[in-house]
Amino acid sequence: SLNKIVQHHGVHNLEKKQAKLKVNQTNKNEIIALIGPPSTKSTFDNDVYIYVEKKTSSSKLTKLGKKKLLINNILVLEIDNKGLLLSKKFYNKDDMNNLKFDETKVRPPSPGL
Repeated sequence: SLNKIVQHHGVHNLEKKQAKLKVNQTNKNEIIALIGPPSTKSTFDNDVYIYVEKKTSSSKLTKLGKKKLLINNILVLEIDNKGLLLSKKFYNKDDMNNLKFDETKVRPPSPGL
């Protein structure tokens, strides 16, 4: 409708694109060609690429501009030291609601940080 404002952040069609990635076959150059540079990249023993897709809508008629979450996808890729895709984890907004955090592993920030 004309009264809806849809905001799309991150990688469009992330779920479809990630389906084309094959563990132990796709390399990091192919990943970047298909999906683009990661939203976040970390380096541990292996590289970790994190991609985000978020889509919200808000109605011009809605009070206080409340937004409805339409899509909230996260893709976490682990890439080995040869540049091959080692593992792939995809989460959608329903998965996010079901994620349980292990409170014993959550540490408060160190003083001074």
